[in-house]
Amino acid sequence: MARLVFSGALVFGKGEGARFTRTDWVREAFQDLVDIDPWPGTLNLRVSEKRSLAVWHEIKKLPGLILRAPDSAWCDGRCYPAVIQGLSCAIVVPEVESYAPDQVEIIAAVSIRETLGLGDGDLIEVEVTT
Repeated sequence: MARLVFSGALVFGKGEGARFTRTDWVREAFQDLVDIDPWPGTLNLRVSEKRSLAVWHEIKKLPGLILRAPDSAWCDGRCYPAVIQGLSCAIVVPEVESYAPDQVEIIAAVSIRETLGLGDGDLIEVEVTT
């Protein structure tokens, strides 16, 4: 097994994560794929450091676990089981061309911000095991 670790700065997203993670098919898919009933919303990171960005791009080349949308109103995605400070979570990568290459969205069963006492700008280390 390979252990891939990268860091990113905590930022606020567009606010679309709560609606996405509360959608029935999304919740069911995450429960099936990564055994997580997601907290409403996602944790958003921006990866800017050169080494971390290289690791993040390496992760995105991996097939991941496929999140299949039930219809064309939604996009497919991939997810990768991950860990942040001992907390099990999953990275979500929407399959859309306009998705920012340095953006990372993460789900967990709890509010990651509250559980780990995180705030905007905090540098977060994410571990993915493949």
